[in-house]
Amino acid sequence: MRLARKIDMVREIKILGILILVVILNSCNAYESVDIGEIENVSLKGMVDNKISLELQVPITNPNGYKIKIKSMDLDVTINGNYIGKMGIANEIIIPAKSNEIQKFPVDIVVKNALASMSTMYKLRNSRNFELEIVGTIKVKAFVNSKTIKVSEKQMVNI
Repeated sequence: MRLARKIDMVREIKILGILILVVILNSCNAYESVDIGEIENVSLKGMVDNKISLELQVPITNPNGYKIKIKSMDLDVTINGNYIGKMGIANEIIIPAKSNEIQKFPVDIVVKNALASMSTMYKLRNSRNFELEIVGTIKVKAFVNSKTIKVSEKQMVNI
């Protein structure tokens, strides 16, 4: 009797192990690439001391059946060839599952040289567009998986 119960228990453990393995392998293969478009709009939200608060509007398509969280950003920002400072986020940003929409990204740029940055921003007041370059890393999380993505982008942004 005891031997039969142990054999049944071993079978159940093996079946459970196989099921867990199948679920893990399926979740690894189910990831589809998230498509991030070019910045469509930039809004100045405020300036305090050496911090510029902006809202970026970016089209994003997440074909996955799960949300993706942007946990942090550490990006160097250059405008028209002039280094401005470090861009980051105060709160995590959530990209909804199965979405295809323009996301609003509230970001903060901590400027290295306030006077030079203000001069660059002042020159932009009559411009229709500017060249934005960002280089650095973004940390994202989906389920229990975390990943650090290297970023190096340069594009023209319309104001």
